[in-house]
Amino acid sequence: MNLLFTGIYNKLIANTADDLYVAVGGRFYLNHAPQNATLPFCIFSSISSVHEIDFGEEREDTLIQFDIFSENNSADEAGDILGYLKTLMDDCALTVTGWRHITFSRGNVYPNNDFSQVPPIHGYSVEYNVMIEKTK
Repeated sequence: MNLLFTGIYNKLIANTADDLYVAVGGRFYLNHAPQNATLPFCIFSSISSVHEIDFGEEREDTLIQFDIFSENNSADEAGDILGYLKTLMDDCALTVTGWRHITFSRGNVYPNNDFSQVPPIHGYSVEYNVMIEKTK
């Protein structure tokens, strides 16, 4: 699993001029953000993972969730970040050491807002199904 997380992180930070990287100031975190992290930022984590062995082929089928958080007074910033995430990650080619990339496909997207905060926190949660196969 750590190799998959490393592959995703490397994809996110590969180009510091990329719109997504610039929009969140390079703030990508695994599983949770540090206390008092500067907004906006993006968290990624594994929601579920299935290990399969089929005809001698070893595969990992993992559901990864990206959470986008923005403290802007409108939803525009979070929406822009969502668009940049889709551009970078939809059907992307992922490099995972020792594994062959099969798919990286977007699934559900839903709002993730906290209007009790001042200013309100706008955000989205985005799920991606990732399938990789162990190289021989």
